Amino acid sequence: MKKYLILLAWIVPYTLFGQNAWDAYRYSHISYQGSARSLALGNAVTALGGDFTSISMNPAAAGLYHYSEFSFTPAFTTRFSQVDYFNQPANDKYTRLGVSEFGYVGSWNLSGKRQGPITLSFAAGYNKVQDFTHQTSVLLNGSTTSWLSSAATLTDGISFEKLEHKDGYNPYYDSGAPWRSVLAWNTYLLDLIPDTHNQYIGGTENIDHDNQEIYVGGLLDQRFLRESKGSMGDYVFALGSNFNDRIFVGASFAFRNIHYRTFEKYVETAQNPQEFQTGFRDFSHTYQQTTTGSGFHMKVGIIALPLNNLRIGAAFTTPTWTTLTDEWQERMTARFVDGYEHEDSPYGRYSYKVQTPWRYSVGATYLLGNTGLISVDYEGVDYRNMNMSALYDKMEFAKENDDIRLGSPDYRFGISHIIRAGAEFRIGTFSLRGGYSYYSAGEELLNDSHRVSGGLGIRGKRSFADVGVSYRLKENEYFSLYDIADTPAPGMNTLTRLRVAFTVGFRF
Repeated sequence: MKKYLILLAWIVPYTLFGQNAWDAYRYSHISYQGSARSLALGNAVTALGGDFTSISMNPAAAGLYHYSEFSFTPAFTTRFSQVDYFNQPANDKYTRLGVSEFGYVGSWNLSGKRQGPITLSFAAGYNKVQDFTHQTSVLLNGSTTSWLSSAATLTDGISFEKLEHKDGYNPYYDSGAPWRSVLAWNTYLLDLIPDTHNQYIGGTENIDHDNQEIYVGGLLDQRFLRESKGSMGDYVFALGSNFNDRIFVGASFAFRNIHYRTFEKYVETAQNPQEFQTGFRDFSHTYQQTTTGSGFHMKVGIIALPLNNLRIGAAFTTPTWTTLTDEWQERMTARFVDGYEHEDSPYGRYSYKVQTPWRYSVGATYLLGNTGLISVDYEGVDYRNMNMSALYDKMEFAKENDDIRLGSPDYRFGISHIIRAGAEFRIGTFSLRGGYSYYSAGEELLNDSHRVSGGLGIRGKRSFADVGVSYRLKENEYFSLYDIADTPAPGMNTLTRLRVAFTVGFRF
């Protein structure tokens, strides 16, 4: 049932102060991208070093550098969506090109000796930690239920006077009603049940006065589209040092940039307008939202070499303290046999803060001489430690924060266990890589995530080039486009993702 509620939120637009724990989770959840080499190894690089993504995940990795390096990684991300809604399919493929990583590492010899602090390294660059690329469409021909029935039920109990525009009164802000209720009323898609002032009927519904029955007048064709874009990325500044070629320590400071944009459109069309008492032809509802924000966090790490070929690493990441601003607008249009109506909501804007959870990771890398390596990581994050607050009122989200920590009927967060593993085998200057990663869900009824990866690389004395491919295995989500009485979630969305990254780098 939880997955049903999550996807139901796709088309239930935000009202003022509509931010909730799912927003906190969206901006707390990380899906590392990084360099092509790191991607191919399943991002099992906490103890690896020699790669800028490794520095982003464990700043001690900077201490392993004894040279300077610059790298740059563009990447293609393709998300696939296969929807089955009441046994009617819809498929989507959405591809975006972006920058996954770029970075510079410089290393300086401190003493020329082989004891004590030997080198000091500085690293600066960018690493993408989340990609919001997504597109899903849903279609249903011949539906016997309507979105407007759900809107009417949602509006019941609100006096119609509160939904209307008046001088000095804005129903979007002053009524406390959902914005879609205001939109539907002012486009004549809601009407009052006779002899009431706060009970509603949808524009797709008829009334049988003899039997006191309300029913959808005829068959409806339904379409829904949701498209999202954007990413989260960290601008990282790190210092690392090498002690006796056995202990490597580091610390980093990162600025996080967040940009998320989503567009949703729902359309309902009458197959035969003559069957509807209102003369209903079709209506559409669109919702668009843009979220921008920034934050910062700090990280410390260590890598030790207890044996010549064995590296053990650990890193701890503070919460990311972020400030976010949501801006949104809705629009509704309606066509009837005898006319056309439309209404635009005002632009909504609300700023708030999210504090993400602490993260910790440990890893081990075993070097197979000059022939390759094997690397394994574990990372843990407890999403019950997320926290939300208004800019000037820390109590605004008090109930939401209690629900995050203690659980509620809407969500039950917990610890996410992340396991990553990778291997690399070298033949001369060429490298063959493979990896796997497992992300247990940070919420009780969300899907766990499994990803397989692989790639190739070539190394020269002063340059290198890599290609990495990652594929997220199928995940199923169950959903409904609106509340349908006594009906379980009738839709299933099967999601997969393919990412291809290319890295070029130069050493000097």
